[in-house]
Amino acid sequence: MPQFRKFSANSPTASPSSASSAASPQGADRGRVVSRRWVLAGLAAAAPVALAACGGHKQAAATLGPHSPAGSGSGDAVIMIIRHGEKPDKTHPGIDEHGHKDHKSLTRRGWDRANALPSLFDPPKGHPLPSGLSRPRTIFAATDQGPHAGAHRMRQTVTPLAQHMGLTLNTTYAETQEAALAKAALSATGPVLICWEHSRIPDIVTALGASGTGVPHKWPNRFDLVWILTRTHGTWSFRQVNQHLLPGDA
Repeated sequence: MPQFRKFSANSPTASPSSASSAASPQGADRGRVVSRRWVLAGLAAAAPVALAACGGHKQAAATLGPHSPAGSGSGDAVIMIIRHGEKPDKTHPGIDEHGHKDHKSLTRRGWDRANALPSLFDPPKGHPLPSGLSRPRTIFAATDQGPHAGAHRMRQTVTPLAQHMGLTLNTTYAETQEAALAKAALSATGPVLICWEHSRIPDIVTALGASGTGVPHKWPNRFDLVWILTRTHGTWSFRQVNQHLLPGDA
C-alpha cells in the first residue's frame, strides 16, 4: 500500500482533484493526493520506456500548433482520446487518493499509468513527442460528482498530466453526455485530450462526426492506447497509437 500525504495547490504534486475543482464546483472540497514519492517514482520509472518507444509510432496525419482553437473556422481539430487507467479486479483493488480501498478508483498500476502520462504527452526538453501525439491544451474527464457521477478513474488518470502542464481539468460533463462533450471539445483550445469510460468512447466519435474513418466500433480490452482524430479542411482521419508506458504494454 503506498503512503499518502496532503499537498497544497502550489506543491509540485498538488491534489489530483485540485486541477478539476475550478471547472467542477462539486469537486472543490477534495484536496488530497497520491504521495509525492509515488508520483515521482512513477514518472521516473515510466519515462525511459515512453521515450524509447517514440521511434516506433507512425507519422501523424495532422497536428495543430500550440493554442489553436480545436473548432476553428478552418475546420481543423485534433482530438485525442484515452481510456482511464487500470481498474480493480479480483486480485488488484482500487486505491483512492487517501490510500483506502475503493472500487471506483484506480489500481496501483492505474496510478502508475496516470503518473507516467506527463512523460508521454509532455516529454522533457530535448525529447520529441511520440509521432502522432500533440501536447494537449485542453483536457476533459468525466465528472465524478453529482447525480450523474461515474467512477473516479477518469479524473484520477489525467489529473497528474493536467497539473504538470498547468491546465484546469474540465470535469463538466458526465458519462451519457457525450454529445455535449463533443461540442465543447470542438470549440475548446486545441489540441484536446479526453479521458473517458471505454464503452462510451465510440459515442464521442459519433458525436464528433468522425465515424466511418476506420475507427473501431468498440474500444479494445486495453488501457494503453491513444485514439487520435484529426479533422483537416472538414475531413476526419483516424489513427491509433500505443502508449508504451508500463511493463507489459503492447
